Amino acid sequence: MDDLGTRLAEAADRAAQLARTPGPAAAWRRARARRRRRAGGAALALMVAALVIVIGRGGGLGLPTVDPLSQDRWRQLPWRGLQAREWTATVPNEQPHDPVVAAAQGEQAGEPWRLVVYRSTYRPGGGRAPVADVCYILDWFALDLGPPAWQAHGTCAPEAQTASVLAAGALGTARDTVAVIGRAPADATRVRLELRGRTAVEAATVAPRDVPGRFYVAFVPRTSHLERMVALDRDGRPVGEAPGPGDLTQNRLGGDPPTGPVTMVGRVATRDSNGLELVVWAVRDGYCVSLAKEPGGGGSSECGGSRPEPGVAPGDRILEPKTHCSGPGVGRVDLRVAYGGVPRTARTVRVEAGGERVEVPARDGGEQLGHAFFLAELPSTRPPGSVRITALDADGTTIRTWRRNGCG
Repeated sequence: MDDLGTRLAEAADRAAQLARTPGPAAAWRRARARRRRRAGGAALALMVAALVIVIGRGGGLGLPTVDPLSQDRWRQLPWRGLQAREWTATVPNEQPHDPVVAAAQGEQAGEPWRLVVYRSTYRPGGGRAPVADVCYILDWFALDLGPPAWQAHGTCAPEAQTASVLAAGALGTARDTVAVIGRAPADATRVRLELRGRTAVEAATVAPRDVPGRFYVAFVPRTSHLERMVALDRDGRPVGEAPGPGDLTQNRLGGDPPTGPVTMVGRVATRDSNGLELVVWAVRDGYCVSLAKEPGGGGSSECGGSRPEPGVAPGDRILEPKTHCSGPGVGRVDLRVAYGGVPRTARTVRVEAGGERVEVPARDGGEQLGHAFFLAELPSTRPPGSVRITALDADGTTIRTWRRNGCG
């Protein structure tokens, strides 16, 4: 793979020479603070440009091909400059350091992209010590939106986290292909993306100059369910792995790569006969929780810190029990649920609303998540004034009770 590394390094140099100071750029926000977004909304997508060859299981890796875009066309696009000062406001609480490297460049579905990587220092505040980070960002231009629109999606993660995987966004007019980016250990020459019910996809890795680790990008069908990434050395031996984001049709909130399994911890069949899943995963400074309709329906996601946050009431913390209501339009509510984390000793959760009650199982999320979880459709079809949630142990004894405001 030495020839591959040489070719990729040459591609990085060419990309650096082609970079220009950007025009208006959309600011990407790290999903560390609490925030909520409808999954049907358009996501800001950062695409990392790594010149890699994507193949099916059992195939041989080829060498990078020449970028099909003409040099003139690349020069005409307002790429963001490859200097640390140009990326200072991209990710909150991060201080980028030179050099900023375009590891490679390419084109997918007619849209040009780059992989941009650099070192950074994460300054979390609150008396916590700075952390040495590595940032990897996929940026590209959506050419079907009138004037070329600069898009970006990526993350900054601890330098010590050598294996990660992140769904970076959908490219092309049809938006039917998702870019998957991430980092692999220094001795990984390729990665294998394991997809539920599909042939695995492999991609070569690239080692940019002066930035630790190796990086990759692969393009997979948006209808895929990405279970995990496995990093492989030149002999095909696993040297690292990272949990995947799961169902790629869901625009899950969370710019940080998962630091633990993306786990489905609850599922319920709702009155409209659709399934609803509760998915939870850990990130660097907290957790993300996603409610997603099946199959491939909308949903909502939320991320927050694991520590008490200023101005955030205990009942609003990310893993606390809460209620959620949504519908197809203003004033129309067709989904009312209660969900969240309860003590790991809980086996059942009772939900009471509107004079009715329902009991659902509590599913243990394991040591890393530190909670059991439940998901229940509210028993009453009428808007409840309040909701009472009770966690019960194996003997039916009350462990704890929460009261939440009704919704919808």
